[in-house]
This record gives sequence, C-alpha cells and structure tokens, in this order.
Amino acid sequence: MMLPDQIAAAVRHHWWLFLLRGIAAVVFGVLVLMWPGATVIALTAFDRWWILLIQGLISIAFGVLAFMNPALSLLYVVISVSLWMLLASLALFMLGRAHQAMGGSAVGSTIAAVASLVLAVLAVAYPGLTIAGVIALIAWFALVIGVVNLAVAFRVRALVQAAVA
Repeated sequence: MMLPDQIAAAVRHHWWLFLLRGIAAVVFGVLVLMWPGATVIALTAFDRWWILLIQGLISIAFGVLAFMNPALSLLYVVISVSLWMLLASLALFMLGRAHQAMGGSAVGSTIAAVASLVLAVLAVAYPGLTIAGVIALIAWFALVIGVVNLAVAFRVRALVQAAVA
C-alpha cells in the first residue's frame, strides 16, 4: 500500500499522464461528436464481452446473436437502454413505496418512475434516437473527463513548479 507521501511524489513526477489522458479524452469526444456514424460502426464492429458479463444471461444471448450478426449489437444497445430504464422505473416505484412506509411522500419517486417508464417505451419506439443519445452521452462523457484531466494535469504541474521554486 502506498503512503500519502509516495502517492504525492508519484503524482508530482507523472503529472503529464493526466495531461495525455485529458487530451486523448477531449480528442475522442470531439471525434465522436464530429462522426457519430463512424461511432455507430465502431460500436457494431467491436466485441464487448465485459458488458455482456455485467448484464447477465439475457445479455449473453444478445452477445452470441451480435457475434453472428454485428448489426444486432445496435439492437442490443436499444434493448439495454430500455431495460435499464424499465428497471430504474421499477426501483423508483419501490422507493416510493418505501417512502410511504416510512411516513413520507412517494410523489417525487412516482413521477421519476413514470418518467423512466416513458423513456423505456420511447427507447424502443425510437431506436435511432436511442443510439444517437448513447453516442452523445459517450462523447460528452469523454469531453468532460478530458477537460477534468487537463485541469488536474495543469494544477499538479503548477504545484510541482511551486514546490521546486
């Protein structure tokens, strides 16, 4: 286990790794925003078994089908998003019941559950928008992570330069 002083020393000496990671994430995010079609092709071309393992037996079945026909991985994305929203809806309904059982109001949880249920239906009804939404989330997540990493890199570099001076 590294001690705080060792961690600080490692960060001081390797601040530039944050910079590289930030630049890479920003470039990735910009490219995804510029070429969402290419991103869709990349999502259908690459094997994502780690996602299949996380999502269980249903996902394994879709993984086998996607391996046999890569275009089905787009269907997998749509179904995954809709199932995620459906499960979120069920969890929010249960949370509302728990709030009621504790003497609280279930209004907020119920509204969120209904909204999540509507999104689950819309994800299936409009698969193109679902794919576009997933691609936009990937791009914006990469951009945010990239900018944060850039900020951390320059902050650590400034701290290193201040400590040396």
